Amino acid sequence: MTAPSGGPGRRPTARSLTSLLAGRTAFRLALLGANAALLASWGEAGYEPYAAAMGTAQVLTTLTTLGIEKSALKLVPRARRTGPQLITVLLVSALLLAGAAVLWLGCAALFVPAGDTGMLRLLAGLYAALLGLNTVLVGLCRALDRNRADVLNFAALSLVIATGAGGAGLLGWGPTAFTGWILGGTALLNLAQLPALYRAAGRPVRRGITRPVVSTSVLMACGDIAAAGTVSLLFAILGASRHHEQTGHLYLMVLASSVLLNGFGYLMRLFQPHVSLTLRSVDAASLDRRVVRRLLPVAATGAVWTAAALWLARSAEQTGLVPPPVAVLLLYVLCVPLFFAVGSLNYLLENATSRTLRATAVSALAGLLCAVLLGLFLVPALGALGAVTALASGEVAHAVLARLLLGGSVRGTAHSAPSAPSAPSADAPAAPRTPGTPSAGARTVPDPPAAVTTESGAPR
Repeated sequence: MTAPSGGPGRRPTARSLTSLLAGRTAFRLALLGANAALLASWGEAGYEPYAAAMGTAQVLTTLTTLGIEKSALKLVPRARRTGPQLITVLLVSALLLAGAAVLWLGCAALFVPAGDTGMLRLLAGLYAALLGLNTVLVGLCRALDRNRADVLNFAALSLVIATGAGGAGLLGWGPTAFTGWILGGTALLNLAQLPALYRAAGRPVRRGITRPVVSTSVLMACGDIAAAGTVSLLFAILGASRHHEQTGHLYLMVLASSVLLNGFGYLMRLFQPHVSLTLRSVDAASLDRRVVRRLLPVAATGAVWTAAALWLARSAEQTGLVPPPVAVLLLYVLCVPLFFAVGSLNYLLENATSRTLRATAVSALAGLLCAVLLGLFLVPALGALGAVTALASGEVAHAVLARLLLGGSVRGTAHSAPSAPSAPSADAPAAPRTPGTPSAGARTVPDPPAAVTTESGAPR
């Protein structure tokens, strides 16, 4: 038996990939172009508080999603009978998280000093939370093979951001008005996604489904929380340091890099249903040979590369070859291969087994701790260069700890397991005869009468 030829778990076609990537790329480019226009309209003094507020609030986007989108793309394609019930659990979880974030921000507003700065921080937090909810809603639509909703959603978001930038340039909107505008547009788009998802949800939800789905989402969120939390905390450290004037430049650089990095991450999520089904057929020995053994070389190479890149960027800045913002951009660009490498390995570990998912989740949080502790020393000394170096060091720590956690356990499983994968259940695609991507084929075994579970315990 092989993977199904149709449905949410199928391999994305070139046409769907093109349309989905075009929608998301347009959104990122609109965001980058709008912020460049806002900097020109407001000047550095007016743009700095906006950049600090938006950069610090980024973690709320990840906390609101909490791995729900990735969990849906991993679990729903594997589910034959309980897919609608999984959608129900994931949708309710997303709404509860967004509601909790809004409630927390509302309570925090009572203690924020009155003024434009306090209001700007509140609106930035609300926007970040609702943007996270928006990401989950369109991700659930993609898990149901409804890609058009994703394309239309991000095309509309691009229009909202572009018109807001026009309002800032032509009507004199300040940071508070602009943030309120994009917040309102995001909220309306979220409301537009709910009716279709409500109709796709399954009710009632059977006992035993909620807990494993939520636990899988939490574990899959750790990598994103670590990445966003690191950026937000480093922004806070930079804003409180004597180099606070570099906050705007760092935020623009993060936005520029997000076009590439987020595009790469989004592309991986588009393939995630297909990859999730494929990785079910990979045994522990193959996983160790192809993924786990590469963690330590990537970490060692990344550590040496980051140190050399910091020396090069710092030297170029001190000798006057490039201005400070360009030096920060140079360092970040040089660290991009490390971000790609660790992110790719983390992606494979998340979608493999429950053991690798737990290991990479713990390692990501350890990388967050390493980056923040290092940032407390580097940022006051080097400014934005120190923030980028700390960010890259967190990726190195992530890879090192994941290798330590998985080095013995994966090899031990490989030695004790039989040479051939165990027989799969009829409710999910079985392993192909040779490792690799499953090809299309028809199911030949009927579904069993009782539900079965995934490796992480989530119902199929």
